[in-house]
Amino acid sequence: MTHELLERMTEVAHVNPACEPVSDDIAAKHDKALGALRDLLTERGVHSHIVEWLKLTLKSSPWPQPPVSLENRYAPELLVFAPQGWRVATVRIAPRSGAYIVEVAQVGNDNAVLPDKVTPVPGHLPAKAAALIPGYLPDMP
Repeated sequence: MTHELLERMTEVAHVNPACEPVSDDIAAKHDKALGALRDLLTERGVHSHIVEWLKLTLKSSPWPQPPVSLENRYAPELLVFAPQGWRVATVRIAPRSGAYIVEVAQVGNDNAVLPDKVTPVPGHLPAKAAALIPGYLPDMP
């Protein structure tokens, strides 16, 4: 396998450190919206996975006090994969508007990885967001 192919296959999304933690209620709403989109993709055989992002911080304390822990939850993401295993898109929910933020992976000349193409889609239109995902074939009239 070539080095470039391995890089594409192992590409994963990472929590943006500038993102703010979200409440369990907001995360649940985002999960529901991403679930609706994932259902559409699954019906067409497109591989995807919802990723829950948690940050757990552990701090020691002087004995006999117990250690201190802090858990932060971040907005979930939907990762979409090609049959070969590399990521073709990431979908997030915009924190204020509830719109789908569809980020489609781009490849240039000689398989150079380019920045993702980012397209917002209104939150009430999961089928329109699905149509932006490579490999998704909507119903034909």
